[in-house]
Amino acid sequence: MEEKMLYKDASQPVEARVEDLLSRMTLEEKAAQLCGDLAASFIVDGKLSHEALVEKFKDGHGRITQYSLVGLVSPKQIAEITNQLQDFFVNETRLGIPVALQSENLCGYPGAGGTLFPAQINVGATWEPELAEEMSSIIGQESRAVGITSAMSPVIDVSRDPRWGRTYETYGEDQYLISQMGIHYVRGMQKQGVSCIAKHFLGYAETQAGLNTATTRLNDRELYEVFATPFEAADKEAGLDAMMANYAEIDGLPVIDNKKIARDLLRDQMEFEGMLTSDGAAVLKSYNYFKVADSYYEAGLLAKKAGCDTEIPVGASFRNLPNYVKSGELDEALLDESVRRILTIKFKRGLFENPYCEIEKLEEALMNTEKEKVSRKIAQESLVLLKNDGILPLKKGTKVAVIGPHADSLRYPVSGYTYPAYIEMMDAARKKNADVSFNGIIDEQAKAEAEEKTPKGPFDTMFEMLDQEDVKQLDDMNGVLRKLHARSLREVLSDRFETVYAEGCDIIKTSEDGFADAVKAAEESDVVVMALGGNCGWVNVTGGEGKDRQSLELPGVQEKLLETVAATGKPIVIVLYGPGIFSVNWAVEHVSGIIQAWMPGPFAGEVVANVLDGTANPGGKLNVTVPRSAGQIPIFYNHKNGSGYASGSDATSATIFSGGYTDGPGTPLYPFGYGLSYTEFKVENLKIGEKEVPTDGKIEVSCSVSNTGKAAGDEVVQLYQSFHGAHVVRPNKQLSGFKRVHLKPGETKQLMFHLDTAQLGYYNEEMEFVVEPGQLDIMVGTSSEDLPLKDTVTLTGKKNNVAGRRSYTCQVEEA
Repeated sequence: MEEKMLYKDASQPVEARVEDLLSRMTLEEKAAQLCGDLAASFIVDGKLSHEALVEKFKDGHGRITQYSLVGLVSPKQIAEITNQLQDFFVNETRLGIPVALQSENLCGYPGAGGTLFPAQINVGATWEPELAEEMSSIIGQESRAVGITSAMSPVIDVSRDPRWGRTYETYGEDQYLISQMGIHYVRGMQKQGVSCIAKHFLGYAETQAGLNTATTRLNDRELYEVFATPFEAADKEAGLDAMMANYAEIDGLPVIDNKKIARDLLRDQMEFEGMLTSDGAAVLKSYNYFKVADSYYEAGLLAKKAGCDTEIPVGASFRNLPNYVKSGELDEALLDESVRRILTIKFKRGLFENPYCEIEKLEEALMNTEKEKVSRKIAQESLVLLKNDGILPLKKGTKVAVIGPHADSLRYPVSGYTYPAYIEMMDAARKKNADVSFNGIIDEQAKAEAEEKTPKGPFDTMFEMLDQEDVKQLDDMNGVLRKLHARSLREVLSDRFETVYAEGCDIIKTSEDGFADAVKAAEESDVVVMALGGNCGWVNVTGGEGKDRQSLELPGVQEKLLETVAATGKPIVIVLYGPGIFSVNWAVEHVSGIIQAWMPGPFAGEVVANVLDGTANPGGKLNVTVPRSAGQIPIFYNHKNGSGYASGSDATSATIFSGGYTDGPGTPLYPFGYGLSYTEFKVENLKIGEKEVPTDGKIEVSCSVSNTGKAAGDEVVQLYQSFHGAHVVRPNKQLSGFKRVHLKPGETKQLMFHLDTAQLGYYNEEMEFVVEPGQLDIMVGTSSEDLPLKDTVTLTGKKNNVAGRRSYTCQVEEA
């Protein structure tokens, strides 16, 4: 009589199924669940090799990483391979555990047929978290349709150094705004049966000199109060399945080897029960990059002991862990704790009951017009108007010169970690371009080339899957983007105005040969629109993973082009694109209008044109502080009292302690939360329910917001607070609530903020995480520096320890 296997019974609780399955596993089967691998490991001569699967994965396997590369040209191809893979793992391994198929899903399912969305920095600039959820729900549904069940997103790093090339992957600099976006992104993705791996735990964006993976200098207070907050919020409010560890070292240890962070903070204090994975090749890097282990295998042992659950993209050192158990150097219980977390996710996300793709429904499951509307809406609502002397919106009949490297490009407004960026990366790697800096997969390619006379690394293997027509298709980037319905700014503006076009210059190159054409175009026109900035990806770019900056000036000769065109005397509107911000000090003084566009995606041309001609009223707000120069970095709005530009805001501050810079203002070029509109708004009538609130109570704050102009528009009403009464230095102010409101001309709406005092916790001088009695200043307005409404609440009673009982969301009612 066949034994009944409880873990195969879907009616049983997940915990019971996990324990039953774990009890049946051998040491080797446990270790296999902790390992990643690349599709290159089972693709031979361009096809899935059953022999390779049998040879490599007889004990099962945890996950296949960067799996979307299998769908580089065909959704059907990736879905068919998914079904073949899962058939092997379900029916030909002893326990039948499905494999997790993992992808980067930040801006869409990054394969053929997926909907392409704006960069995450754009999503943050909308200040509308519900859009993040709507977007991630689409990404999750499309990913699940091709078999992907694990998403290496969202990025919820607090990013306060704009030199860092991955700034565009984040929601900005503020932990509250990031938390709200992260909560909603995770909800949308995981409800589609795709687990989220939020990254990068912890402090990844706060690197020395803005360099990727460099030393991270953070103290315990900031690590938890600031950088851990979005991760804890996503866990407590959205049930986050997993996190990815920061590559960098903190206090002398890479995070995957740092027990204080990976166990004490994450498990004991934050009580996170999900999976902690390495980043790509992070275990290998702790050996050959950070040099904290004597061998690659020892690096895996150190990571496992410290608390890392999974090694990706290839788990070669974690596969060796059973040998350390047998030698007595590793407790098997440490494998068990990780296997429990991994199996829990596979059961929770329905992988055991639904591991296969429905190929016959694939076409209708992918990109369509309704999904594109969400991408377009995010792009439109993310645009931030930084300056307007009245030139915008452009009047009908205006003759427009469209100038700049972004003006006629389909690719530049598209983010990294997207389908087009993957095509570029694969093509460059195939051609042995040394500029490719894709951690993890590039490490595996380098290992293959070092070990074999004829390298068969991941890039070589994946290109073997393509026939000549496929390669020809991928060599036509504009063709790829046309299929995604992309149009350039020049094209869209030409539909609406008489235009003259000149590229002027390249993004990076220094040739000025195009300057004369740009000047001529300007002289022939009434208004000049200059599309400037940077680009993103892994090759020939100004930003991306491993693509950091020393300067915040416009790259190449773009600044010189701008000043040359401005010498014609024609009014200029500049549109700033790219993965990072630019300190356009000269432009602020000399041009008529500035739009911060970031990377709006395939509909960039349309949404920017909509703002230029007034079809749309810009309502986005900055989710970062824009410095005047790199010398001000770090500059962020919620700096501590006594530090940063707020300390120089009154007459008493001109001392040796806070005298400011001798060679320029200390204030930002543009503050956090800033953004203009084509209409005017008034925020007034601040009311606070009770002026004395216990330390374990709720604060009720209300105000009205009115559209006093002549056009419909959106305003983001922002609530900040500042606490006085702590015996430790606190931030000068902190965002604690916000609401984007749409108002017709003359319309007024009432807002009610419900601020739980448990949202105000901090470490006191005894390192207790508490809310203490004292004075709380409440400030409401439309940016971190425009806060006309102010009042004070007194927190009363005893200190309230809120460790494990934090609040993360200020609910806002609109009436």
